[in-house]
Amino acid sequence: MSTPTLEAAAPTALSLRNVGKTYRIEGQDLPVLQRIGLEIARGEFLGIVGASGCGKSTLLRLIAGLDDRFDGDILIDGEPVAGPGVERSLVFQDHRLFPWLNVTDNIGLGLDSLDLSRREREARIREQLELVGLTGFAQAWPHQLSGGMAQRAAIARALVSRPDILLMDEPFGALDSITRAHMQEELLRIWRERRITVVIVTHDVDEAVFLGDRVAVMEPRPGRVQSVIEVDLPRPRERTGTAFNQIKQRVLGQLKR
Repeated sequence: MSTPTLEAAAPTALSLRNVGKTYRIEGQDLPVLQRIGLEIARGEFLGIVGASGCGKSTLLRLIAGLDDRFDGDILIDGEPVAGPGVERSLVFQDHRLFPWLNVTDNIGLGLDSLDLSRREREARIREQLELVGLTGFAQAWPHQLSGGMAQRAAIARALVSRPDILLMDEPFGALDSITRAHMQEELLRIWRERRITVVIVTHDVDEAVFLGDRVAVMEPRPGRVQSVIEVDLPRPRERTGTAFNQIKQRVLGQLKR
């Protein structure tokens, strides 16, 4: 019996249908995104790659509900996106921790929109600290953390509300190569434990292929989805393997076009 595909095995969590975005600059229309169409299954890990300026980050902002001026439709579980919601969380390239708050209080910001008792709030924060390996740094200040630890705190803040969809905009771009590889492994561990839907924007093709079930390749501005490439490789993945590098070359070939 054949193994069902991801799309057949899980219902659609996120639908992008003919999505477009245009900015008005000095009286001129500047199209940034054009006719974006994607169907992302619940529990899927999707990587998005493309040249700088192709609208990858803009697309994440639209999905997050931070910008409601766009064409087309963005649907979460079949319902149109109408602003930010607790079912979605966004992680940026820099951690954006508030320097005047310790790690616990920074993570707790992700709960401010929820009506929780003090006990429930504290339990949620403890759970996230354990999940990202920062239990011993609950009272630390952001300046006392390494880059990787600060980004772990940012991921904990994004996950503390228990979102269904985690959006990540170059979350490891500022890290050194060793820390970045470690954080990629940690992200996969968290994804396996939580089984949430993850959409990650990255310039790093290696990262997209290592993490993703599929990789969407975007064309330069105005950004369009040029192709979506399946990463049909078992996990954990070996970056030096032949099959891994064949898929990586396919993605690079699409980008060069």
